[in-house]
Amino acid sequence: MITNLILLVLLSNAAAKPFIRTTRNNIFAFQSKQAPTVTAPLSKNDFFTIIEDPKKRGATVLEAPVEQEGVKLYIAIDSASFQNKDRPGNGGIRLLSYQSKEHAIDDAVRLAKGMTRKHDMFRTGFSGAKVVIDHDHEDLSVVKRDTLMRDAAKALKALDGSMYTGCDLNTSDEDMDFLTKFTDDKYVLAGRNSRVDTNAATASSVIGSILGVLDVNNEIISELTFTVQGCGKVGSIVARELLRYGAKCVQTCDLFSENAEIPGCVPIDDWTKSTCDFFVPCANSLAITETVANNFPEGVKYCVGAANSPYANERARSVFDERGVLHVPESISSAGAILADSVEWYDIDLYQTVERSLMYGWIRDISRTKSSSLVRKADKKATNIGTVLRAVVPPRIGDPIGKEFPEWIKKNTVETDTVIVGGGVAGTAAAFALSEKGENSVIVERGSSIAPATASSNGDSRMYRRMYSSEFFSKMQSKALNRWKDVEEKSGETLLKENGLLFYGEDTGETVEGSVLGAKEIMDKLNLPYTFYASGDEIAARYPSLAGCKGKPYSGVCEDTAGHIRASKACEAMVKAAGQHCDVRVNSKITSLDVKEDKVTVITENGETIIGKKAVIAAGPWTNEVLSMAQLPQVKLSIWMVQWAHYEVDRKVAESIPQAFHFRKENDIDGGLYYVFPATATEAVTSTDSTKSYVKVGVDYPTNEALGDMKKFSYEGEQEVLDLMDGWVKEHLPAIGKRIDSYCSPYTMTDDSYFVMDTVRPNVAIFSGGSGRAFKFGPLLGDCMVSLLNNDDAPIDLAPFSLGREALKM
Repeated sequence: MITNLILLVLLSNAAAKPFIRTTRNNIFAFQSKQAPTVTAPLSKNDFFTIIEDPKKRGATVLEAPVEQEGVKLYIAIDSASFQNKDRPGNGGIRLLSYQSKEHAIDDAVRLAKGMTRKHDMFRTGFSGAKVVIDHDHEDLSVVKRDTLMRDAAKALKALDGSMYTGCDLNTSDEDMDFLTKFTDDKYVLAGRNSRVDTNAATASSVIGSILGVLDVNNEIISELTFTVQGCGKVGSIVARELLRYGAKCVQTCDLFSENAEIPGCVPIDDWTKSTCDFFVPCANSLAITETVANNFPEGVKYCVGAANSPYANERARSVFDERGVLHVPESISSAGAILADSVEWYDIDLYQTVERSLMYGWIRDISRTKSSSLVRKADKKATNIGTVLRAVVPPRIGDPIGKEFPEWIKKNTVETDTVIVGGGVAGTAAAFALSEKGENSVIVERGSSIAPATASSNGDSRMYRRMYSSEFFSKMQSKALNRWKDVEEKSGETLLKENGLLFYGEDTGETVEGSVLGAKEIMDKLNLPYTFYASGDEIAARYPSLAGCKGKPYSGVCEDTAGHIRASKACEAMVKAAGQHCDVRVNSKITSLDVKEDKVTVITENGETIIGKKAVIAAGPWTNEVLSMAQLPQVKLSIWMVQWAHYEVDRKVAESIPQAFHFRKENDIDGGLYYVFPATATEAVTSTDSTKSYVKVGVDYPTNEALGDMKKFSYEGEQEVLDLMDGWVKEHLPAIGKRIDSYCSPYTMTDDSYFVMDTVRPNVAIFSGGSGRAFKFGPLLGDCMVSLLNNDDAPIDLAPFSLGREALKM
């Protein structure tokens, strides 16, 4: 028995400028400023049945026959003509059980008109269209999908190229496979035979629109709470992307509670009662009723999501407007799939072969631009959005936006030999080592500079020394010192200054920095020169500024050939030495990492795509965050909050303060390890008083418990640790004056204090777990990572740094 299926198509009469799209089987050339290609109006005796006059609601509603009980298919058209090949309709197939025929038709007309607004907003080359299938079955599994798609194919063929469709609610890729087959591979734009996921495309437009709002309002995403309502195919991606961009908190809610269980997110039961800054509707339409809008918790500032028609009516929208909730319409925020369709229509070959990250980056970029433009024109006021919306809609005459994609790829894509994630000491060292082999690299750094203040490579000084309790590390330092000379020679910068280093204190046993007696033993074994002090009195006699040593049961070892490295300057110098072989991107947080056998693709928050054959991940405390982007195994790391500060001192006293490391036994939160750098190693602060200078003092133990990631890291540290530092200074350096500042840096640690230096894939090397002692080996670390990538002999034994060692087992 033949029943009816309801297919709704919204089409406009406006024609587009010429563009040629090579389909799978045909070539259509569209001419501008011509009358639309229109057949005579269909009557009830033709394939379709007209069941509603367009004058009634500005739309023609057609009915198509189907061969399945309890199923109807309708078509809605917002103009007097629907067979317009100059501007074909485009919209997905939605499968739902409606309360009545009228509800199905209402939904179809609303959705179809919404599709036209989307297509017009970006000038995709299409007009709006929607296929809505109404079924009587409570259980969707009883619907015969192949038969249903065969009937939909007949309807599309009858429209003869004036409509293209794809997935929507409750239809799947498998359905599109059926439909593609039954339409002879013609009228389906659903990402088939492509790497592009249309759900991810839609999520990209949501994220881009959110970023556009943040840009204009100078909001910082790490300070904002988001509520994602609806965690299906699109909403779940949006939630994960918000986490990836660093959102403070992402609350998730779904009718099926298991969908809201997204790692890193906070599932909630009732989105209408949960406080947030940003509401992100990604569920069914019409969810925001007048009651919801009136009673939504205070504090909500923005509403941007994937849901089509999120408001139940205009009054609900007005309530949010009046409350100052700025809403970016779904014609912008939910347009990702139709933007992808525009590319698929314009250039099918490009669409089927393009790296998906490029498509998502393009969608995110143009959505961000459109969203920010709208908010600016509205003067950041919610009540102005509707008034200025037309101002951001381009004229219908012109090239479709899909035609811009190839040029965008050229402008926003960089190709190199190796992508380096992280611009600290390891990343810049890798760039330097690669340059010596004639290989190009791009450093991608999330901070505002090479060795930014937010990371552990920043600062004016790091110790270098061969005075280790480990023979292995002592020899490693000797090799590294030779490589530092190479950096100085090629960069023209002076980076290392010999000022000696004193290890002194109690017999603590071995620590993360070794021990006094252990260092003496290795110095003897390797025949390295040093001076030994047998008591605290001897130390105080040699270094009067260390008066606190008097009478203490201390011993000391001084390596006169040790010194300090100008830390931030050293990272900059390695980039300088790499010359034209290295490009740097700062303020470029990565949002995507895709690893293939012969290609690594990085997408940045700025929309740039960087493609390399190889990659170095040197992201410090963000290592696991980066690895997770490429579904690479996590590494067992912890993050210490480590504090330091500058103290004022009389210049004459400063001359007698050595570079020193003090070992004493742990006592509760006091980890017992303290250091001081001389005034000559402190460039970050200067005094206008010629009689004053500054020294740097710090601890080498964590503030509070170790962290698993950077979400709870505090750059302010804790007052308790500052009190301990002040107390140590008063006891051991009594001539030093007041503390003038304080800092807290992230140390990425391993359980055995050995670095991680290995490959996670044959073309991806990783450095992490510097454990507070990696900087001194700088350029040697770069040599090691390049040897891993190029399968060359390493300059040192890398087995102690292997990912497979016992200390790294999760």
